Amino acid sequence: MPYYNFNSFTGRIAETTHPQPFYPLAPHRLDLAEPPKIMYDSSRTKPVQVASASTSARPQSTLSPEMLKKYQKFQAPNNIPVHLKGGPMDKILLGTTVVLIGIGLIQAGDLIYKLGFPKK
Repeated sequence: MPYYNFNSFTGRIAETTHPQPFYPLAPHRLDLAEPPKIMYDSSRTKPVQVASASTSARPQSTLSPEMLKKYQKFQAPNNIPVHLKGGPMDKILLGTTVVLIGIGLIQAGDLIYKLGFPKK
């Protein structure tokens, strides 16, 4: 397998005669490499202390109570399909979607028929 390197004299990439890529550098295993030291920009800059979630005093929810009620309603195990759990409005939306898909399929079939059997 040929390896390539940049030739600064010609300004092109040329095939190299070295038997390994990264010659003369040897690749290092990632788990043996030491992580770089963090350098702070001034003596006043310090890392932020963040408490883990398990040590926080009280879990805070960002959900509104209305959204929490909807979550509980839709996640209840009552064997109703999710597209019907919204009540009559979901039934109307489902019916409208089915009708529009049917109309689209009929029009697509009509187009294919007209293109397949053109009028002379």
